[in-house]
Amino acid sequence: MPASDTVSDADFKTAMRQVTSSVAVITARSGKARNGLTATAVCSVSADPPMMLVCINRSATAESLIAESGSFAINFLSDQQHRIARLFSTSKLSAEERFGEGRWISMATGSPVLEGAVAAFDCKVVERVLSGTHHIYFGRVVGVTSLDQEALLYRDGSFRRLAAVG
Repeated sequence: MPASDTVSDADFKTAMRQVTSSVAVITARSGKARNGLTATAVCSVSADPPMMLVCINRSATAESLIAESGSFAINFLSDQQHRIARLFSTSKLSAEERFGEGRWISMATGSPVLEGAVAAFDCKVVERVLSGTHHIYFGRVVGVTSLDQEALLYRDGSFRRLAAVG
């Protein structure tokens, strides 16, 4: 393979489609406004202090709510919540349509948290970094819930379930 200083957008996306990721809905509330988006660019940063990061496209409606409120929630979905993942990944839907499925509560920050999620992390923003088309938000975890159930996964354009090997 030839070495290159750049990779095309198409080649990058083709390679990323082969990576299996957890599916999360990132939510935020500012005043009475709430919204969210489905994301796979989410990970833990540290356990002490508990910290998570999310990568949010700057054009996403929820991005401005995160910036205004200084908080967000990460809701890792169960394999039974794939319809919620679709709602939050469909552009042009209203917030009411997106939050129309599932039971949504709030914890410390007021960001919407999905009951029945595999894990939910309620976070206060501690840093925002600009990177290309996205902002990377680092959030201090101030609330958490978790359930022992099967997680929803995403690979090659499809939602998937985890299966044991061997």
